[in-house]
Parts: sequence; C-alpha cells; structure tokens
Amino acid sequence: MGAVEDTRGRGADPLVPRPRRRLVLPVVLTGAALVVLLAVRYAGTAHTGRLDGTLAALVPMHHGPVAVLGEAFSDLGDPVPVAVLMAALAAAGWWWRRGRGLAVALVAPGAAMITTSLVLKPIVARTRGHELAFPSGHTTAVASLAATAAILVLTTPAVAVRLRRAVAAALGLLVVVVGVCLVGRGYHYPTDVLGALGVVAAVVPPTALVVDAFAELGDEEGAVGDGAVGDVVATGPSEPAGDVLAEAPTQRFRAAS
Repeated sequence: MGAVEDTRGRGADPLVPRPRRRLVLPVVLTGAALVVLLAVRYAGTAHTGRLDGTLAALVPMHHGPVAVLGEAFSDLGDPVPVAVLMAALAAAGWWWRRGRGLAVALVAPGAAMITTSLVLKPIVARTRGHELAFPSGHTTAVASLAATAAILVLTTPAVAVRLRRAVAAALGLLVVVVGVCLVGRGYHYPTDVLGALGVVAAVVPPTALVVDAFAELGDEEGAVGDGAVGDVVATGPSEPAGDVLAEAPTQRFRAAS
C-alpha cells in the first residue's frame, strides 16, 4: 500500500507549477518571434551576414585541442547520442515523475526536433555547405533535451532546491557550449543556433502544459471513480453494495429536483 502512495505522489505534482504558468506565454511568444524574425531575414540565403561573421570570429575552433573539444561537444547533437540521451531521459522521467515525466520526455524533444528539421528548415531554406542550416538541428536536439530535463529536475520534490537549480544551470551551460562549438567548428551560423533556441522556447514549455492538462484530467476522473467506490465501501456490512448502487440514481434525481 505504501508503494502505491509513493508512486502517486511522484506523479501528482505538475510539471509546470500553477504560479509559473503565466510565464509560459511570454516565453513562447519570445521564442516564436525570434524564429520568425531570423527566418524572414535569412530565408533562401547561403552567405554569412555581418552579425554571423562578427560572432563566429569570436570562437574559432579549427586547430589543436580546442578543435577536438569542439568536435566532441558538437557530436552530442548527432542521431545516435540524441537517441541514447532521449532514452535515458525517458527512463529518468518515469522514475522521477511517472507518467507525466515519461510523456514530456518523449513528446517535447521530439516535437521540437520535428519542427526544426521537417517544418522550418525546408521552409526557410537557408544553406551552409549545400545543407539546410536554419534552425540548427543539433542545437535543437541538445537544447530540447536539456530544457525537458530541467523541467523534470526543477519540479522533483525529492531533490533539494539548491541542487535542482545547480543542475538546471549546468544544463543551460551545456547548451551554450554546444552552440558555441557548432559555430566555432563552422557547422552553423550563430543565427542558426539562436533560431534553434527560439524553437525550443516555443515548443517545450507548452508541451509540458499539455501533458499536465491530460494528467490532471485523468486525476479528476480517477478521483471521481475512487469517490464512488469509497461511498460503496463506507456503507458497511449492514447495507449491501448492490442496494446502494441501485438507489444511487434515485438519490441523485431527488437531489436534482
């Protein structure tokens, strides 16, 4: 019985706490506006703009140990590492937050990556080296996984608040490092990375809200079912359950009239 209560407790808290839900809309609008502005500016282009050239010149990673390190971080957005990280995140989400954690771990990163690779890249058609570049798929993959992990960690009651914040900050730093390495190694323009961050901001938080909405709907239905069973059990041995269930519609009719 104790195990059942522990499982319900871990999955009952929302992924996005109610006081913070009002912040989701500004984050989504900011991310979407960033994507739209950059997409309009660089649609159909294949050259380095002034902003891209200035920013890329700050982080060259073409030779020596820094190039090896930059390549290693850039590879985190490749398909195999992303698949491994997503599987690990799904397992951790189930362990920490049960159904809500598993759902957001599978849906949020996938939705962000699909939006980038199958929707925005073909529409914007910005290229670098004959490859579609905007938004950066590698950045989207890493950032969406990191953002989803941060949501799970920040709302896990079993973890101390300071540790939650430290982990979330580390995940944010990882995203920045990957983005810098993609630019430094010459795989993406800086604005490709910024566009990917906009996609993640526009997709991941509302996905968490949707998961919460479905979970809360299920919790309400379960509470109604538990209440009906509780009424039957509470009748005790002196009143057969069948008689109670038979009288229930009549009692509701009388109450309504």
